[in-house]
Amino acid sequence: MIARLIRLPWGAVIDGWHVLKELGDGGFAVVYLAEKNGQRRAIKVARHRDASGDDKQTHARLKRELTVLSMLDHPNIVELCGHGYAEAGNFYLALEYVDGWTLGEWKERKHPTFHEILSVFVKIAEALLYMHSRGILHRDLKLANVVIRKSDGKPIIIDFSCATYTQAADLTESGLPPGTDRFRAPEQFKFLREHRDEHRARYAFQVADEIFAVGAMLYELLTDPRPTEARARETLNNPFDPPAPARDLNARVPEALSDLVESILSRDPNLRPVDTEALRRELAELEADPGADYQAPAHPPSEQRQPQPVGQKPGRWSKLRALGGRVVADVRRLGKVLAAGAVAAVVLAAVVALWMLPSAQTLPSAAPAARHTCP
Repeated sequence: MIARLIRLPWGAVIDGWHVLKELGDGGFAVVYLAEKNGQRRAIKVARHRDASGDDKQTHARLKRELTVLSMLDHPNIVELCGHGYAEAGNFYLALEYVDGWTLGEWKERKHPTFHEILSVFVKIAEALLYMHSRGILHRDLKLANVVIRKSDGKPIIIDFSCATYTQAADLTESGLPPGTDRFRAPEQFKFLREHRDEHRARYAFQVADEIFAVGAMLYELLTDPRPTEARARETLNNPFDPPAPARDLNARVPEALSDLVESILSRDPNLRPVDTEALRRELAELEADPGADYQAPAHPPSEQRQPQPVGQKPGRWSKLRALGGRVVADVRRLGKVLAAGAVAAVVLAAVVALWMLPSAQTLPSAAPAARHTCP
C-alpha cells in the first residue's frame, strides 16, 4: 500500500490517537497534537513523497529520526514516547508535547537579558555535546527548532528530521544535506560552487557546521528585536563576507559576547571553537560574568512589538533601519571616516533607492511548539 497523507481534521484518529489540531508542517512530515487515554503527544506523521511513489522513501527520514531519538536521553532534547503506523499506512512518531515558545517567540515575549540568553545557549551546547559524543548530528539547528518550555524555562531541541549518526546510510539526493540555508556554514556553499559539475559529490557535515548554526541563532537573538518577523535579513554565511559584528548592530551587546559570536561565525571553521565542549566552556564563562551589561535586556521592550500579521508587508522604515545599521557597520569595519556631506549623500541615496523598491512578500511564521514529559 502506498502511504498517502491528507490534512487531518479535529477528531480524526491516528492509530488510536485522536487529533486535536495541527502543530506544524515540514518537508518530511506533518505534526499533530493528539490525545489517547488522557495523554497528549505530538504525533509526527511521515509525508508521502509523490516524486518517488515509494513507501521506503516516504518513511526513511522518520525512521532515521526514530533511530536517533532512541539513542538519546537528555533533559534538553525532545523525548521519544512511541511509534507506529497510521491507518493510511504512514509511519509516525509519538513525541513529547512541549508547552513553550520557539527561541524567536521567547525573545519577543520575554525580553531576556544577555545573561538569560547565555544561560539558554549553555544548555543548548551541553545537549549538543551529549549528542556529538554519541556520533549524532542534528543538521538543522535554527530558532524554530529550539523550544523554551513555559513551565521551567528549559530549552528543548526538537525536530530531528535532518539528523544523522555515524555509519548511517546516505539519504541525501543533492550535494548538501537537508537543512535550512540561513543557518548553514559558509563552507557548504563553497563546496557547492567547487563541485557544481560533480553530480555525485556530497558534502560531509561536520561538528564545525553545527557550531556555526549555534552562532547564527545567537547572532539573530542579539541583533534582531523581532526575529520571527518575515523580512529580508543580512546574509550570515557568505563565504567571502562575514556579517557585521553583533555589537555594531546592537550597541547593548557586551564586547566579549560580540567577539565570541564573531569567532563562532568565522569563515574559516578552524577559527571557531574546536568542539562543542570548547563552545560550552566559552559560553559558560560569559554567563558567569557579573557585569551589569549582562543583566540588561538584549533589546528594549519598546523595540519588540508583536510580529506583523501573516501576509502583511514589512514597512519601508523597518527596512531602512536595518540598512542603516549595515551601512554604519560596514563603515566601522573598513575604518573609514566619512565627511558629513558624504554621509548625508549615502543616507539620502539609500532612502531614495529603498523607497523605490517594492516591499518584499512575507512568509508565514512557524507554528508554535509545545511539550509535556512522557510518563
